[in-house]
Amino acid sequence: MSGIFGLLRFDDAPVLAEDLARMSAAMAGCGTDGGGTWCDGRIGLGSRLRHVTAEDALESQPLRQADGTLVFAGRLDNREELAQALAIPRAELAGTPDSALVHGAFERWGQACVDHLAGDWSFALWEPREQRLFVARDHHGNTGLYWHRDARRLAFATSLKALLALPDTPRRPDLFKVAQILAAWPGDGVRTAHEDIQALPPAHVLVATRAGLETRRYWFPEAAAPLRFQRDEDYLEAFLEVYGAAVGARLRSVQPVGASLSAGLDSGSVVALAGPLLAAAGRGLEAFTAVPRFEDAAALPGHALGNEWALGNEWNLAHATALRAGVGVHHAVDAAGVGILDSLRRQLEIHDAPGHSGANYHWILALLDLAGSRGLGVLLTGQQGNASVSYAGAASQWWPNLLQGRPGAAWRALRSIEPSPLLALKRQVLKPLLLPGLRAWRRRSSTQRPWLQETALHPAFARELDLEGRMRQEGHDPHFEAFPEPLNRVLLGLGRISLGAIWQELGAATGLDIRDPTADRRVIEFCLRIPDIQLRRRGQDRLLIRRAMAGRMPDAVLNSPRKGLQASDLGHRVLADRPALAVALEELSRNPLAAQCLDLPRLRAILSGLDASSAGASYSDCGCILLRGMNAGLFLTRF
Repeated sequence: MSGIFGLLRFDDAPVLAEDLARMSAAMAGCGTDGGGTWCDGRIGLGSRLRHVTAEDALESQPLRQADGTLVFAGRLDNREELAQALAIPRAELAGTPDSALVHGAFERWGQACVDHLAGDWSFALWEPREQRLFVARDHHGNTGLYWHRDARRLAFATSLKALLALPDTPRRPDLFKVAQILAAWPGDGVRTAHEDIQALPPAHVLVATRAGLETRRYWFPEAAAPLRFQRDEDYLEAFLEVYGAAVGARLRSVQPVGASLSAGLDSGSVVALAGPLLAAAGRGLEAFTAVPRFEDAAALPGHALGNEWALGNEWNLAHATALRAGVGVHHAVDAAGVGILDSLRRQLEIHDAPGHSGANYHWILALLDLAGSRGLGVLLTGQQGNASVSYAGAASQWWPNLLQGRPGAAWRALRSIEPSPLLALKRQVLKPLLLPGLRAWRRRSSTQRPWLQETALHPAFARELDLEGRMRQEGHDPHFEAFPEPLNRVLLGLGRISLGAIWQELGAATGLDIRDPTADRRVIEFCLRIPDIQLRRRGQDRLLIRRAMAGRMPDAVLNSPRKGLQASDLGHRVLADRPALAVALEELSRNPLAAQCLDLPRLRAILSGLDASSAGASYSDCGCILLRGMNAGLFLTRF
């Protein structure tokens, strides 16, 4: 995916061309197929282009028009719909780049144009008459956008690297954000690990004028009217139409397409739909599945991996899906040549901030490297599927009817959820009534802190920040016991997640455009609007995707009770890399910030306590504590 950047001066000094050049050079990995910079007094914009779709080759950015100058990064998935609304003849659409469609949408609808765009995108537009800068990010955050402001200027970019390349950008870690990462607390989506740099959350715009700077959210899918059909089959047909269109839109590429494929329903359904679509166009699909390097770890029972239903090796089920979808080449990726420590360092070099998934960077980077080396330009994923296409459904969907004075409807909904009246009473009435009180009593009577037991945070540092108090103040449950409302699960905390931005940067570093149909705006809206009974019924969850994929995916995959664990042999990999990790821990102990934030004795104890017999069962300690802590520590050594 391409990248954009820009500077706006508040002191009326001119933007320096060399500053834009620094930002552009720092973002070289975003594209080498064109782009450029533009300055006009106190405003400067820039673009790095990478050609992925046929329309990308038509781009000439920054795009200058009489009423404004625009830079755009991404892909529009509703080009024909926009062309019709903007009265662009079909014959002209093929010669119209996405940036021109966005500019036309802004001319037509102004700042409300974001409501009419579908796809993965970020853009910035300067309006000279109003002396106003308008910056926007896509609905579900499949791109990234960061900004820094001081008294003299505003700087923004789709990569942290561009902001850090500016000599006047302060370099200070945000220790509270680092603590949030270590405690698996998503935060607000605004703070970054850099104290003076903020993220523009998904579905938000930023408007900068002489009067000041404003950010606001523009997408409220929870407010959409419910969608009602007469028959179950109508929901199924409508879902397949919307989901199929989302997958099809992400196949637009002048280069071959691949897919990351697990044993589950999300990436499996993407492959099941993409394979036939590509075959019909005379194109093939390659799939990539992460597999364990150490088979003895993958053979462990699920409870030894920290999850009773964990599946340590996903190859067999993933391959069954690949065969059913007509995948031409299916790769097993064991990441044998990727060291754990090297993967942590490389992630920081690419993203410039630590992440939650220290356990997974080795196989993710190995998979992306292989896909890039195969000459692919696009990699499909299903990262957001658990919150959209395969959402399990709410377990207590009957009570809203009761509160609204419809006892008959409440009883019918209650009976439809579970296979028997006894289970309905137990799971849907007694459990919701009694469990909150039981948990509250347990919390009051216990001195244990689950969030602190599963983190590399130094206890004194956590107390200094009053981390638990701030969790409660901001509505984050430190005991991991308060299940979010179904809507919040579907949205995955809209505005707080950074998963899409990280994937895009990792993809760009390996020459790939990462695309996730399960995070499509229209797919999310559809899944929000349908009755929950379409998602959960008679004790069966994920009902919609199971029904939709019947015949398209193997029954063994659709009915599998086990959930894949891509890094099931993590303990063995850490053991193999122990000498290098031990040296790195000693380096961290000499860094004041790392020593302040991390419980380094605990990290040493985890690493030294590993042996061949215990490594297989150490997934949680290695992933959630040791590697996440080391990822954060390595970041802190940069300051």
